[in-house]
Amino acid sequence: MFKSKLISAAFFPVVTLMIVFSTPRVTLANQSINLSVNGQEITPDAAPQIINGRVMVPVRWVAEALEAKVHWSEETKTVEIFTGNWLSQLEKALHQAEEEFAMAPDTRGEIKRLWKVRDSYILLEDVWHMDYNYWLCNTQTGQKEWIVPFVENARMEKIEDNEIVFIAKGGADTGDYDFPYILRYNLEKKGLSRTQMYLQRDVIFGTLGSWDLLLEEVYSEGEDIIINFKVAPHQILAGGFKKPLTIVDYQRDFISMRIYGVTPQSHHNQVLEPDHPLIKKVEWRVLSPDEPVKNSALLQIDFPYGAALENVNLSRPSLEVKIYIREAVAYNINSKTEDDRLTYIIKLDPLLTSPENN
Repeated sequence: MFKSKLISAAFFPVVTLMIVFSTPRVTLANQSINLSVNGQEITPDAAPQIINGRVMVPVRWVAEALEAKVHWSEETKTVEIFTGNWLSQLEKALHQAEEEFAMAPDTRGEIKRLWKVRDSYILLEDVWHMDYNYWLCNTQTGQKEWIVPFVENARMEKIEDNEIVFIAKGGADTGDYDFPYILRYNLEKKGLSRTQMYLQRDVIFGTLGSWDLLLEEVYSEGEDIIINFKVAPHQILAGGFKKPLTIVDYQRDFISMRIYGVTPQSHHNQVLEPDHPLIKKVEWRVLSPDEPVKNSALLQIDFPYGAALENVNLSRPSLEVKIYIREAVAYNINSKTEDDRLTYIIKLDPLLTSPENN
């Protein structure tokens, strides 16, 4: 693997030129000029010309015939020609800029993976501990762009014609992770957009360091299931309001959420039977701390679906909310906080709305 580096402004050798050949100062009307590169005749879309005794040929056609890359800089009005193997030049550039990707002197990471994007870009995944940064480097200009910062806690999913798709769970460096969402970087607009994600799989979000909460109510609103919590009276309000660790077990007939650090006001099992086309009923109950986690492997699995945790102590009380479904669905769990209250909004979709859904 390559070590952590920055693609500097001098990323590749750049040559600015016009191809000119001197000839006797004689210009013949209708005289055709043949163009041959390494013995191979080429026919450019703009014919070579003799102007004031000089032969002028299109630089792009000659350069590309020599397997070079040509770039026109509108800003500097410069034709730039890049030669050589892009991967070997990338490696050289990475070694020349060893510390420049580091956010601070003691945070030097490592280039874990890289991808070629179109003909002109390289996407770099720079990792320091659990911090993932993504840089897009232009192999023609040498410019780099920090397109996805570590605060998104993202992982690259796929590269499309005009977009790079990431799956993220936010949380910055606080550990307050969101339900996974989609990030799209548009190569033309040079911008990042965020959209909700619907899943058909297990997932973990939230954090073990959340405040103790009381369950207030579970009810249906339109086609959504709403779960309201409030901060427990004994809770010391320090460290910020964070979502509780929530482990979702997705099955064909139900979706179960185990929410840690939550105590219901009644310890009896509760049932909601909403008038809903996709839901049969919703049940919730208290779970003892020693009841095993059904999908415990998620605790060690990496982001965006797992928690990447080791030696986890799950001794806190927890609440199980189980939604029994009539048919296979995709689900999304959004959350919002206001004052001392937290709300989970569970949305169901009978059909996958985009190919990124899992």
